[in-house]
Amino acid sequence: MGIFDWLFKKKTVIPAKGRAIQSSTQTIEVSKPFLSVSSIGYAGLYSLSKSRKWAISWRDSDPVAGRGGHRESGYGEYVLADLAGDVVSAHGQMQRPNNGAVADNGSFCLEDWHLGSSLSGTFGVFDSAGNPIVTKELTANIFGSGISKNGKLAYCATANSKTEHGYKVILFDLESGEELFCVTPRTQGLETYIFDEERKLLIADVKGVGKFRYDSTGNFVDANNLDKANLDSSDYSRIIRAAEKILGEQDLSDERATEALEAVMRARSLGADSNPAWKPNALRVQGFAHEILGQTHQAIEVYEEAIALNPKIGVKRRLDALKKKQG
Repeated sequence: MGIFDWLFKKKTVIPAKGRAIQSSTQTIEVSKPFLSVSSIGYAGLYSLSKSRKWAISWRDSDPVAGRGGHRESGYGEYVLADLAGDVVSAHGQMQRPNNGAVADNGSFCLEDWHLGSSLSGTFGVFDSAGNPIVTKELTANIFGSGISKNGKLAYCATANSKTEHGYKVILFDLESGEELFCVTPRTQGLETYIFDEERKLLIADVKGVGKFRYDSTGNFVDANNLDKANLDSSDYSRIIRAAEKILGEQDLSDERATEALEAVMRARSLGADSNPAWKPNALRVQGFAHEILGQTHQAIEVYEEAIALNPKIGVKRRLDALKKKQG
């Protein structure tokens, strides 16, 4: 029997959406990338707890119709396996279950990507018996999620959309079942997240840059550290974006503007000047810095160069005003 025959084979009816069952010994088999339970005709992708005693598995397909992934109908299913006892602890249906994670206490989370084409999803967290702890309906696609080692915290992050849930990171306290915060990420969407369970912190881990904390209210406590890390980065796109953000601050000091100017000039030397898409942006931001520092002649020069490379770069009015000011 091939993989797709196994994944889409006809099976017995399982409980309706949102319900879970407890079962006796099921002969659970784990062999990357699938977990299978022969007695219920199930096979799906899986993720292990840190202790390796629990596994959450999911199948984003309708086995009866033989459809997987994006579709208009046909629920997928999930299985929570107690590997130590060879027992299926929870088994249920979900529209499009994906990206599960499980804690050492058996609590688990799943992303439901929803049937159809709308930008939406549901983030769900359940206890070891399959009872819901958190159910968060979202008006944006889910970009990532996770649960802490001991099952005290969980988070989900969303992709861009023109809704209240577009481009957010959300943290949940699983002991109380409450949402702690929902904020726009400050680390440019290139991070993974880790937890500090005791202090209820969510930590954005940005590869090659550093780790930056959100406290339990969503306050980004390492904002200054992130700005410095971005300016010191070897990624010219990150440097340019960070410099532009700094130059847009209120009550900007000359020292801070000079720091941004030096950083964007370094970004040009790191490769921005070799990238036709990024060089005009680098020149635009450099011009902002010169203008803020009162360096009118230098600002005019880089604005003119930016416009020559990209007439729609958005600095023509600034350039005209500076030329008029210069006389």
